[in-house]
Amino acid sequence: MTKIVMISGSRSIKDISAGLPSIDRIMELKFSVIVGDAGGVDQLVQEYLRQSNYLNVTVYFALWGGNGKPRNTTDYVTVGIAGSYVDRDIAMCSVCNYGLALWDGRSRGTRDNIDRTGKKTKIITI
Repeated sequence: MTKIVMISGSRSIKDISAGLPSIDRIMELKFSVIVGDAGGVDQLVQEYLRQSNYLNVTVYFALWGGNGKPRNTTDYVTVGIAGSYVDRDIAMCSVCNYGLALWDGRSRGTRDNIDRTGKKTKIITI
């Protein structure tokens, strides 16, 4: 059975180097990665995974009443979720086995994801 890791984080973060050992371990274990389509951590993680030729990645995006389009996908498979970014995050949290949060200590969205996934999430504060 494939394990799914949701990687989430703050849009304000511009450097994910503190999280790279954890991301490298996720790739080493061949886990499926799900990530959002926002700027910041989402985009940087996608770019790192793409540079590492890691293809087991799915990007989730909000459909916003049917009009939403994926952003920052780095050509990965996408899944549109009806509703807003909150709905997208709830859907991602509901399907993941583990989480990795790269957090600036302030982002409410990342904090909410940490709360939703509980003890199955590793938190790296940047």
